[in-house]
Amino acid sequence: MGRPRPPTVAGIDPIAEEPPHARSPADGAPDPAALACAVSAQASAVLAVMRRGLRYPRADDAAGAAEHPLVASLRALRRLAFSPGAPSALPAAALRPFLDAVRSEEAGAAVTSASLTALHEVMALTGPALPGAALREVVDAVNGCRFDVVADPGAEEAVLMRILQTLLDCLRAPAAAALGDQHVCTAVNTCFRVVHQSAGKGELMQRFSRHAMHELVRCVFARLPQIGSDDGADTAVKPECL
Repeated sequence: MGRPRPPTVAGIDPIAEEPPHARSPADGAPDPAALACAVSAQASAVLAVMRRGLRYPRADDAAGAAEHPLVASLRALRRLAFSPGAPSALPAAALRPFLDAVRSEEAGAAVTSASLTALHEVMALTGPALPGAALREVVDAVNGCRFDVVADPGAEEAVLMRILQTLLDCLRAPAAAALGDQHVCTAVNTCFRVVHQSAGKGELMQRFSRHAMHELVRCVFARLPQIGSDDGADTAVKPECL
């Protein structure tokens, strides 16, 4: 049963529910103000986790922590989000600080999980404005993700789930056609490794990883009609010599 329609006053339309990610009706591009606020919020969330869990090899005080490259890049991103020239530069630059945190070996499981969550939110909001080169960079960063295995198995499983979610975001993105064979194979291989690794994890992790693998395969087979067209940026995968 649906909800009853609220009574309306003559000349006044009821307020419609806004979509979770507002976009301009013209070209599907994200609203600049919404994108700036979302990027700033995600950067602040990752910074909060970094202050608690990031290791600073050169300094242990607050001044040294503020000079850490990962912290500095996120603060620069927050300044860029509200700068006058942000609308044109933000979609391509918004992912780089989070990708640096994903690649960093100094980030623990909590920082890596928060960075992957931020990637998911920013990619969902940018949509068509996200170029194919950024998707390829995301796949490479997720494939090279490194984090400390902590005693808490839940933290490790959270990172693995975020990795699968990010790979699905890349293959579902509007610019996914720009992913060449090499990056698609990298995404599938990374997902397969996570599925194999989740065999010794909890039941939720096992079910989530298998579901993600199925969805990834569906995305790949959905591109079968495009085989033979020059839509990928990198060349076809070369067979290895035995």
